[in-house]
Amino acid sequence: MGACTYRFDDMADVAVAEARACERAMVFASELGCKRIMVEGDSLITIKKLNSKEEDKYVLRSIIRNIREVGKQFDYVSYLFVPRATNMAAHTLALEGRRSRHVCYWFHEPSASVKLVLELDRRNWAQRF
Repeated sequence: MGACTYRFDDMADVAVAEARACERAMVFASELGCKRIMVEGDSLITIKKLNSKEEDKYVLRSIIRNIREVGKQFDYVSYLFVPRATNMAAHTLALEGRRSRHVCYWFHEPSASVKLVLELDRRNWAQRF
C-alpha cells in the first residue's frame, strides 16, 4: 500500500484536477512496480471517460489519453466510480498535498490524519453492502 501527494497549482476545473490526480496515482503505481490496479475516483465524468472507447472531445482529452498510455504498463487496470462518502482518504491526502510545498510519499503506513479517515471510509464502504 502506498500514497502520494503532488501540488497542482492553478486548477480552475475540478474535473481536470481529478483527472490529473488519477494520472499521478497511476504513475506512482507504475513506479512501485504494480502490475494490476483498481483506480477508484469520485469524479463520475473522469471515470466515465476512462471507461469509454470513444475519443474525448472535452478539456480532459490529453489527460485521458495520457492516463490510457500509462495504463498500458499494467497487466490489468479498472476504473471504478465510488461515492465521495467512501473516498474521504483521497480528499484528506489532497488537503495535505495542498498544504505541503513538496511531493510526499507514504509506504505501508499512512499519515495519522489519513489513517483515521481510512477507517471511516472502510465503514462507509461496508455499509453499502
